[in-house]
Amino acid sequence: MSVSKTGKRKEKIYIISALVLLFLYFLPMYVLGENAHIRVHDNLDSNIAWYKVLAESGQIFGSLHSTIPQVINGLPRDAFGTAFSGIVWLHALFPSMTAYTLSQTITRLVAFCGMYLLLKKHFIKHEDAHFVRIGVSLAFALTPFWPSGMLSTLGYPLALWAFLNIRSGDFSWKEWVALFLLPFYSSFVLGFFFFLVAISFLWIYDLIRKRKWNWPFLFSLIFMTSLYLLIEYRLVYSMIISEQPNHRMEFISSRHNFWHSMRLSLKNFLIGHTHVMTVHTHVILPILFLTLILLAFKRKIKHNKLFIFLFLLNVALSIWYAFWFNNLWIPLKEKISFLNTFNFARFHFLRIIVIYLSFSLACYVLWSLGKFWRQLATLAIISQIITLLLFNEE
Repeated sequence: MSVSKTGKRKEKIYIISALVLLFLYFLPMYVLGENAHIRVHDNLDSNIAWYKVLAESGQIFGSLHSTIPQVINGLPRDAFGTAFSGIVWLHALFPSMTAYTLSQTITRLVAFCGMYLLLKKHFIKHEDAHFVRIGVSLAFALTPFWPSGMLSTLGYPLALWAFLNIRSGDFSWKEWVALFLLPFYSSFVLGFFFFLVAISFLWIYDLIRKRKWNWPFLFSLIFMTSLYLLIEYRLVYSMIISEQPNHRMEFISSRHNFWHSMRLSLKNFLIGHTHVMTVHTHVILPILFLTLILLAFKRKIKHNKLFIFLFLLNVALSIWYAFWFNNLWIPLKEKISFLNTFNFARFHFLRIIVIYLSFSLACYVLWSLGKFWRQLATLAIISQIITLLLFNEE
C-alpha cells in the first residue's frame, strides 16, 4: 500500500473515531430524553420556555405590531426574535427536549466539519498531520457552547473556510451555500456581527496591501450581512424604527475602575466566559506559552507570525471585553444610547476560534519538531478532549 493511501486510510479512521466520540457525547440526551441533565442558566430557565411559548402562541409569523398574550398581558412579538431561525422551528415541530437534542447534534457536527475543512485547507496542510487536524476539530466541537446561540460561535470555522476560499479565488458553489445557510441557524447580534466586522478588517487589509478590491470577497461579505439583516428584520425594525422602549436604555454598563477592569481582563484571558466556554485553562494555555518559548529560540518555524498574531489578538480581545465595562465609557454611553442597547463587549466571542486555531498551530509546531514533541502534541490534544468530555452535562 502506498504512503498516500495509508495516510488517507489513517485520516478516515481518525474521522470515524471522532464521529463515534461525538455520538457518545450526544447519547445520554437521546437515551434519557426529558430525564437528561441540561444547562439551566440562560437555557432551561428562559430560552427553552420562550421557544415553547412562541410555538404555542400562533404568532411565529406574527406582524411587527403583534403581541404574545401569554406573557405580561401581551409582550411584543419582536422580543422573541425572528421566525426564520432554525431553532425556533425545531421547537415548533418537536417536543422541547427532542428539539434541544437535535440542535446540539446539528451544531456540534457542523462545528467539527467546519473546523476540519478550515484546518485542512488553510492552516495545517501537511498530509501526515491527520491527528492534529481531526483532534483539534473534535475538541472545538465538544466545547460547552451556549445552546440557544446555535452556530453563532461554533459556525465561525465554516464561515472562515468559505471566506478564505473566496478571498483566494479558489471557490465553488459550496462556499456560497455555507454562507447562505449559516444565518438561518445562528444569531447576528450574538456572534456573527463581530465575526463579519473582523472579516471586513481582513478585506481592508488586503485592499491597502495589494491595492485590489477583490470583488468576490467583498460581495461575499455584503451577501452574508444583507442576509442576516433580512432574516433579523424584527431586530432592525425594533432598533431603528419602533418606538417601543428598550430594556437597556436606562442601564449604563460601565461601572468598573481601572484595576477592576485589569483583573476582569486577566480572568477572561485565563478562564473565559460562560456564553463562550473555551475550557482552555489547564491544557491549551500551557501549550500556547510553551510554543511561544520555542518560537523565541527557533524563529524559522513555519506559521510563527500567524501564531504570534493570534496570541496577541487573544490578549487584546480579553482586554477589550473587560474595558468595555470601565467607567471611562460613561460620558459616551450617556450621550449615545446605542452603546448601551448593543453589547460591543461581545467581540470577545471571537476568542473561541482564535484560541482553537492557536492551539492547532501550537500542536502543529510541536508535531513538526520531532518524535518527542509530536508525542507531546498528541498528549495535549487527547488531554483537551478528555477535559471537554468531562464537561458533558450528564
